[in-house]
Formats: sequence, C-alpha cells, structure tokens
Amino acid sequence: MKISLLTAGTRGDTQPFVALGVALKELGVEVSVAAAENFEDFVVAHGLRYQRVRIDINKVLASGEADEAMKAAGPIKMLRSIHKPELMAEFLKVQQDYAQACEGADAVVYHPGGAIGHFLARERGIPAFLGAPFPMTATPEYPAILLYGRKVPRLLNRLSHRLFYKGFWMAIRKPVEIYFQ
Repeated sequence: MKISLLTAGTRGDTQPFVALGVALKELGVEVSVAAAENFEDFVVAHGLRYQRVRIDINKVLASGEADEAMKAAGPIKMLRSIHKPELMAEFLKVQQDYAQACEGADAVVYHPGGAIGHFLARERGIPAFLGAPFPMTATPEYPAILLYGRKVPRLLNRLSHRLFYKGFWMAIRKPVEIYFQ
C-alpha cells in the first residue's frame, strides 16, 4: 500500500505529516511526503520518500510577496490579497506537484492547504483524509486559526470557524479549478 501525504505551509504544518509518515512506514506502508522545497532534507532525514512541491515557504515569506497577506487588517482582506496573478501562478505549480505526488497512491492524507488531494483521490477512486495540523472544529471555546491572538467575543468563535472554512476554500479554489480544466 502506498500513501501520499500532502503538506503545506511552515515547519509547524509539515512536521506532523512527517511524524505520521514515520509511523506509517513502521507499519510497512510505502509513504511519500509532498512538501515545500525547503523541507526536502527534513523529510529525507526521517527515512521518507520526498515529493517536491515547487515553493519555498521561507523564500516566499522573506521576498515580501506575502507581506500584504500577513499585514492585512482582517482575515477576509488577507485571503483576498493572495489572489495576485504572481501568487496564483505559484499556487497552480503547487497543485501540479500535489497531483504528481498522488500518482500511484492507494490513499491520500492532505493538509487543508493541499485540498486538491481530496479531489485527486475522488477522481482516482481512492480514499482521502484531511489531516489538519491545527484545530478546525467549530467551537465556541476559541476562534479559528486566522484570528488567534485577536480579541474575538466568545459568541463569535463558532462563526469564525465557518468563515475560515469558506475563506480557505475561496483562497485555494481558483488554482484547484484551473488544474482540473
């Protein structure tokens, strides 16, 4: 059995997938981890097969391309800011890399940022599992991840999760749809 793990984001997003990959490998599963270029050594050092995703998160953050998103006044403005043509071109390359990483897989576990994994698995008739390295369950106890560190009235916490789901899809929908055209 071969399982493809699709990661996205920073080391904090990638490390749980590497830990899952190590555990699966110990059970005799063939595992590949699709991760940003800057995590190749990290993945390989744990004895896992690396699948290149053509983006270096550290370079993107250092380049200033993501500054508008990082400094946006609110989550909606942040999500809208990433729809710049140059970022969309990068996101499309990432979708292509995820698709290649799923070739021959019997199952896919994907980060929310790699949601194309859900659609690729469905297209291929294999199981797909969302592996969120941060809480995504709507709850009144805390707000969605985009609002961590901000003062949000407790009554709005559950709503913030629903908005996060919709906003996250808004952010990744276009490159996913372009890939499948």
